[in-house]
Amino acid sequence: MTQQHHTNRQITDEAAQWAVALDAGALSAAQRRDLAGWLLASPQHVRELLLAASLLDAVGEVAADALPIDALLADTAPEIIPLLGQAGGGAVRTRRQGRHPALWMGGIAAAAVVALALSVAPSLFGDDRATIAFETRLGEQRRMTLDDGSVVHVNTQSAVRVRYAHDRRTVELVRGEALFDVAHDPARPFRVIAGEMVTEAIGTTFNVYRDGDSISVAVIAGKVAVATENDVIERLIEPAGDGRADTAPGVARAEDGRLVLSAGQRADLALATRSMDIAPAKVRAVQSWRLGQLVFERETLDRIAAQFNRYNRTRIEIADPRVAGMQVSGVFDTDDPDSLIAALDLLGGVAVDRSDPSVIRLSARD
Repeated sequence: MTQQHHTNRQITDEAAQWAVALDAGALSAAQRRDLAGWLLASPQHVRELLLAASLLDAVGEVAADALPIDALLADTAPEIIPLLGQAGGGAVRTRRQGRHPALWMGGIAAAAVVALALSVAPSLFGDDRATIAFETRLGEQRRMTLDDGSVVHVNTQSAVRVRYAHDRRTVELVRGEALFDVAHDPARPFRVIAGEMVTEAIGTTFNVYRDGDSISVAVIAGKVAVATENDVIERLIEPAGDGRADTAPGVARAEDGRLVLSAGQRADLALATRSMDIAPAKVRAVQSWRLGQLVFERETLDRIAAQFNRYNRTRIEIADPRVAGMQVSGVFDTDDPDSLIAALDLLGGVAVDRSDPSVIRLSARD
């Protein structure tokens, strides 16, 4: 596990502990000082606490005065003063002249997190208007357990909106990739919207990847029903069905006309060609990102480079079209592009230019 992954997990765990402590009752003076210091240490701490508090079933029972932010921050950061006065147990704040801009930002966020946690979270899953939105940054992954027991794993550089109501569960994948392990509830359909594609789970585990106008749904277990908005599909491409082990069976249809995908099947929607391709899903490769790995089976080098670039600041650039179609197989850590370069050295035929420390340029070896 990398240091970054370890740090992210530690912050997430600490935020969960603070959320549970808030739910348990009023904090002691020492706990309030510790929490203030923890919130002021980093804006990421604030984001994590808000998320943890929002997802805690009983967070609505936390008293509005359980965490007096003004008094708490006054003890910890006296250079922060109220801007708009007290409201909802917290206040928006600004900073006196001083030398600590990071502390100022933390103070504003710390005030906001408690106000939001106490006013928004109580109705999060029982109100049709309630929505929670979260995103991941470069190289970051998140795991969210929703109130019904469904789990959402969110990959790097992705954004998700969750809206739960009494009669439906809706998740919008705004960008990027997420894997859904859905708790079965016939009374509340679980739907994932990604662009024009709408996927409904039928007690299942599936992965959705949105890359611009291309959307891919891969089913790991169970079944999903797939449809598109505005009838964007003009052409459905199905596998030949010649009996080979690596060919998915023909896709089924529900009574309402939606496509039904089973475990091991994948649907790729391309809006540019207004078509959907049904193909076998490489289940191992689809799930590998949750373990911090990239699995490639005879994948082209340009595709491999694009996948590594989703996770790393050091970018891989294909500087020569002669190597773009080169096929490579292997298992690599998402945060280790050097392992790919080492594999290419063994295969031969690829020249590597690292004159720019932020870019790895690949071209054909003359």
